[in-house]
Amino acid sequence: MEIAATVLLSIAAVATAWSGYQASLWDGIQSSDYTQASGARTRAAQSNLEANQNRIIDLSLVESYLGTRANGQLQLAEFYRSRMRDELRPAFDAWILLEPETNFDVPRSPQYMPQYHLAAEEQGTALNDAAEERFKAGEAANSTSDTYVATTLFFASVLFFAAISERFGFRPARIALLLLASVSLTAGVIVAFSQRVTWG
Repeated sequence: MEIAATVLLSIAAVATAWSGYQASLWDGIQSSDYTQASGARTRAAQSNLEANQNRIIDLSLVESYLGTRANGQLQLAEFYRSRMRDELRPAFDAWILLEPETNFDVPRSPQYMPQYHLAAEEQGTALNDAAEERFKAGEAANSTSDTYVATTLFFASVLFFAAISERFGFRPARIALLLLASVSLTAGVIVAFSQRVTWG
């Protein structure tokens, strides 16, 4: 019985240390994932701000072009057209071919044309997606860490039952306590080994 108690105490002590070590590592991974997610969201916000600024610039140039052209200032209109950004020009050219001045079925602006793409906006979307993935990874790491911490409760009960069994002279009581310790140890080991393992 003393040997059984010693074995249970030894395994529980090692298992507790292992679970604590894994919980600590997964906490670090969680923190890193959250930091990366936050950084990606910050960069996504900057990209979206840049995209919105470019969209306003493009809209202003289109309005200036149409206004000067309507007033017969063709040279000034061509000046505005030459100042259009590379991301706007393909959509604008396609839009003009649809004769928006007389054809009211065309999109309201070149910005609604399929040729209109903002690299900054696409980058912002990609960064937001990456941030969401990092955040989910952080949540998963947090869950794994919490589970490892929970296993230490099983191992603590093993330490308690095995240690207190030594205080009883009544053999059936000692056996019952050692059985409880064994059940707790088995449950803790099963839960611990069902989790992901990391080495940092």
